[in-house]
Amino acid sequence: MDEKNEQKSDIPVRLNILFLLVFLFFAAIILRLAYVQLVHGEQYRHELEKYSIRELPISAPRGRILDRNGEVLVSNKPVYTVTYVEELGQEIDKDKVADLLARILSMDGVKMGTDKELLKKTVELESKLPVAFGPEETNKLIERIEHKLRQVPKVSEIDSMSDYQLIKTALYVGLYVRSPFDDTSRKQALSLLKAKLNDPGQRAELDEMSDAELLKYAVSSNAELKLTLDKEYRDDLIGQIKYRINKLPNPEELKGKSDTELLGYAAIFDLDVSLPLNDQQRQFQWHKLSLLQEMRSSHMPSYIPRRVKVNISDAERYQIEERLSELPGISVVLEPVRQIIQDPDGTPFGTNFLGYINAIKPEQLKEYQAQGYNPFDRVGVTGLEAYYERYLRGKDGVMEVHVNKDSQTVEKRMSREPEPGNDLVLAMDWRFQSKVEAILKEEFLKFKSKPTTPKEFKEAHVLVMNPNTGEILAMASYPDYDVNWYYDRKKFNEVYTSVILPNEANRFIYTQFPPASTYKPLSVMIALNEGLTTPNETIIDRGGLKVGNMYKRNWKPSGHGPVNARRALAVSNNTYMYEMAIRLAGRAKNHWSEQFSVLDYYNAQFGLGVKTGIDLPGEKMGWENPNSHYGNLADAMIGQYDLFTPIQIAQYVSTIANGGYRVRPHLVNEIRRGTTDPKQPGQTLTVIEPEVLNRVNVNPKYIQVVKEGMLAVTKPGGTAASTFKGLPFNVGAKTGTAQTGRKAENALLVGFAPYENPQLVFVVLAPDSLRSGTSSSDATGPIARRLLEAYNEMYPGVLTPAANTASQQQPTQAEQQ
Repeated sequence: MDEKNEQKSDIPVRLNILFLLVFLFFAAIILRLAYVQLVHGEQYRHELEKYSIRELPISAPRGRILDRNGEVLVSNKPVYTVTYVEELGQEIDKDKVADLLARILSMDGVKMGTDKELLKKTVELESKLPVAFGPEETNKLIERIEHKLRQVPKVSEIDSMSDYQLIKTALYVGLYVRSPFDDTSRKQALSLLKAKLNDPGQRAELDEMSDAELLKYAVSSNAELKLTLDKEYRDDLIGQIKYRINKLPNPEELKGKSDTELLGYAAIFDLDVSLPLNDQQRQFQWHKLSLLQEMRSSHMPSYIPRRVKVNISDAERYQIEERLSELPGISVVLEPVRQIIQDPDGTPFGTNFLGYINAIKPEQLKEYQAQGYNPFDRVGVTGLEAYYERYLRGKDGVMEVHVNKDSQTVEKRMSREPEPGNDLVLAMDWRFQSKVEAILKEEFLKFKSKPTTPKEFKEAHVLVMNPNTGEILAMASYPDYDVNWYYDRKKFNEVYTSVILPNEANRFIYTQFPPASTYKPLSVMIALNEGLTTPNETIIDRGGLKVGNMYKRNWKPSGHGPVNARRALAVSNNTYMYEMAIRLAGRAKNHWSEQFSVLDYYNAQFGLGVKTGIDLPGEKMGWENPNSHYGNLADAMIGQYDLFTPIQIAQYVSTIANGGYRVRPHLVNEIRRGTTDPKQPGQTLTVIEPEVLNRVNVNPKYIQVVKEGMLAVTKPGGTAASTFKGLPFNVGAKTGTAQTGRKAENALLVGFAPYENPQLVFVVLAPDSLRSGTSSSDATGPIARRLLEAYNEMYPGVLTPAANTASQQQPTQAEQQ
């Protein structure tokens, strides 16, 4: 028993020793930590804060755009840009920096607004206006603000308000309100507001208002709308309103406020205040605010540099560099901007299809960031720049920037070099495109100067396409403008309203026009293919035909006498088409209105009223007439019913020219790997092969009948005989005069050459160029003839056999086709 007790008594001793060792171990650690923290802590903290690494993206050069022969049409030009970035730990008076920058940088046509807008913008950007009122003006302003303050509800009343009263209160105290409208509530609001108006013009204006404008109008007119907010947004809006009300002063406190503070309250309550500024001072303040807005870009992280002004002059750069110590956060960097080639005579090139790039819009930022873009990247907005954005965009490089605890740069190191974007090689030869642009301009101005030309004539357009491959060989509009202006803010602001805005839309894919008589070849094919007539059946035209209860006239009052399918096209006979419409209606199983679907079927096969697939963004489908009266079938057969885009008309004519294959039109032939050596072409990555979208369900012999009819258009007796007389090759064509319901009519001319083996299709369109009774070829014929002559001269042997091909230079790809 004693021995057992002795053995048991050793255990507590050993445990105590173990506990002691553990205690000593942890005590040593604690003492060491205390020593490190108390004795060397400050030193280690400074070492830790000494360096910090940040990664800044380095924009990659954007891919170039070349013509089919390698001529560079769009490249990158280095320019100096003013940037602003607020480093960590810096406290910068942005307003002061913007003020100094505004004194150095030119205004570049900054858009100015009213004093009320200036005041609101100043408050929004947390800036200050250097103004001071006299005692009388100050007292009047106080009275106006005091009146507004007394109408502000108490905080305790906010929770019990209806959704509409809540919205009304939020707008009253100057808060932004998200649109509460859906389709139903907007219609209800419009109905309620229109009921109070007698003027049809004012009612129409309501329809054009945005949701925000409509809401403000309803509030200002004291209309009681029934609106519903979701609970989460209602709670958020209640919080914002309470916070704003609590920040507002009591009316009695206004006497002690400065003029600057009073102006802030005036902006909240949307008061009109006449500011004591002269014109020069107003201009300066708007200029300063435009710079400050760029510096305060809230949609970008603070460490990302913001572009304050691109492409500054040397004089501006020198002044900034001399005063950098007074401009914290400001830098001058070298970056590339796009540069577009000009025609040999210095006029614009490729206005309609090249497109331009710009900064990412705030509402699109998340979408682009999800694709790996940085907030300061520039992206394609229109044209090829937008459609091929993912190819033209390169891979950004990465710069590792080492900064100290004061956010001062200690070292920079390129960790990944930027990779240039891919190059686009177009189907067109820039020499031919330039020639077409020059012809269009010259003929437009010549026709415009004639006393018989309607004053409404303001534009003209030309499209040239290879019907076998779908290659766009030329695309030109006049008036045009220099795309380089998008990268010159001063010039852009000067000409945007007068020059760019009226001509900015690409009419070839965005704007729909009636095809007029250029639709008649399809009408003839429909009639033949549907068994309504035969190629040689003769219709007697005595000047018109009764369709339903209406007599529809031919354009020639006396009529054309006997006409068949071919002659109906040659002389552009309307009566023949009316007769085919009556026969089509008579073939309906149940009701004549069913036959509109027959037209839609053939339209789609030839590319009319459907997207062509051209490689440009935003292509429209055309406009389908909502009416379906009996007489509209006849209207449709002469091209006065549905509306189509010029690119659809070009695809339709190409389908006739190549024997029935609808080919996708395209501007780009190849995509090549980008290269840092401009003289060295990159590796071909993709070749855009011709793509047949469908073969039309029309008997080829009927397509041939139509082609023969289009050839007859250019021969003696045809509507375009004088236009193409004497050319050394045959042309198939069709003229068209579209009634628009206005004083002036549209002129169209479409065709293909050479007739025996079509290598190009052309569409010439001159909207509002004709007075009633004049010929469409007067406005369009000289343009069409000259572009064919230019093509034949530039590529001998394509439209007509060359006299001595051995002595000519080697043909390009276009010539071989």
